[in-house]
Amino acid sequence: MVNRLVPFNKIMSPSHTQPTSLRPSEWQSLHNSLHPRTSPQHAANRGSLFKPDLQTNMARGRMADTIPCSAAEVHILSLLETIKQQQDQLVAKVNYLSSRLNSTPGPDVEMPENIQFPLEQLEAVEAFEMFLKEPSNGPARQRVISSLATIGGQDVKRVTWNILGRLFTDEVSHQINWKGVNNKKPFSRMATKTLLFSAVRKNTVTRSATDAEVTKHAIRWFNLAADRATRRRVPPPSTQTE
Repeated sequence: MVNRLVPFNKIMSPSHTQPTSLRPSEWQSLHNSLHPRTSPQHAANRGSLFKPDLQTNMARGRMADTIPCSAAEVHILSLLETIKQQQDQLVAKVNYLSSRLNSTPGPDVEMPENIQFPLEQLEAVEAFEMFLKEPSNGPARQRVISSLATIGGQDVKRVTWNILGRLFTDEVSHQINWKGVNNKKPFSRMATKTLLFSAVRKNTVTRSATDAEVTKHAIRWFNLAADRATRRRVPPPSTQTE
C-alpha cells in the first residue's frame, strides 16, 4: 500500500501560523511519510519483529532504563545474571576457606629452651612472662605476635580462644583467671595479656577488635578451663559388643 502524502497547504492555515484540523487517517499518513522506518508497514515489509524491552537492574529504585532485546538476548542476559550470582557465592566461600587455612600456625619462633607452646606448667608461664618483659627481647616478642596472629578463626571470639589454646594447656589455664581470685594467677596483670591483644588485632580477620571484646572472650575462656580439662579426662564410651 502506497502512503498518501498530505499536501502542506492542508496542514497549515493560509497565514502559515495556525494548523488546520486533520482527520486521524490523514495524521497517520503524514506520520508514515515522515517516519517510514518506524511505521508498522515498513517493519512488516522488512520482515522484522518487534523486540521486547529488558529492564536493567541498575535502574532499580531509580528512573526506569530499558534496552531493546530479542528473545534470545533476554535469555542470554538472564543466564549471565545467574552466573554472576553464583560467582558472588563462590567468592564468599573462597574468602571463608582462606580464613580457615590461616589456622595453621606460622613458622616456629626461636624461644628459650624452657618455653615451649603450649605452656604446660606455671613455671613455664613465669619464664615466658620474664621473657616478654625483657626489653632486649622486643624483636623476638614481635615474632611471637606475628606467629600467633596466623592462627585462624572466623570472629573475635574464635581467634581469641584459638590463640589462648595455643599459649596454655587446659591444666595450666585452670590455674589462671582474669582477676586472680582464689589464689590464681591474674591474667589481667600479665604481659601475656598485652601479647594476646596485639596478636588478635594483627590477625586479618579481627583487626578492628577492641580491648573490651578480647577481654570478654578471654574471661570466658579461662572460666571454662575446668570443663575442658574434665572433658579431656573422660574416656570415650566402649564400642565393644558381647
